[in-house]
Amino acid sequence: MSTTPQTSSLRLVAVDTGMLVATLVTLIGYLMPWFKRNRAVWSFSGWEYASLSSGGGWTLITFAWLLLAAGAALWAGRSVVAAMTGMVAAVGTLVNALAVVAASFAMLGEQSSLNAVAERSFGVGLPIMAAGIGLLLATSCRAIVRCHLTEAAEDRYEPSA
Repeated sequence: MSTTPQTSSLRLVAVDTGMLVATLVTLIGYLMPWFKRNRAVWSFSGWEYASLSSGGGWTLITFAWLLLAAGAALWAGRSVVAAMTGMVAAVGTLVNALAVVAASFAMLGEQSSLNAVAERSFGVGLPIMAAGIGLLLATSCRAIVRCHLTEAAEDRYEPSA
């Protein structure tokens, strides 16, 4: 009789490294510059919003979603609930970050053509954030499936009483 399943189910923390890396990539992309306004010194980024003298306000909710995703990643290797929480955090991050970026574009004012947007000085923050959020969604889905498959395998090999 092997004790391996018993010791593995007693692990308190089962980190999903992919989810954790995806969360960090998303955070890095959120903090990096997205674009500048008329080549001005001030650039639009999560870091600029967070460092505002007024405190950043509602834009800080994105950090809460990312913190939730990082916390879920710590247990997503063994817990379906944690993996699903990671998925919720990924979608929450996506929606909130999208609102922050949209509000940033709205601050540019009305433009006479789409070419005005193309003429902006874009940074690497948006593509990195998009890749991180996509990876977070993918790794969350993988963690959910993996947890279900692990539970099914454990149920299959448990001796019935």
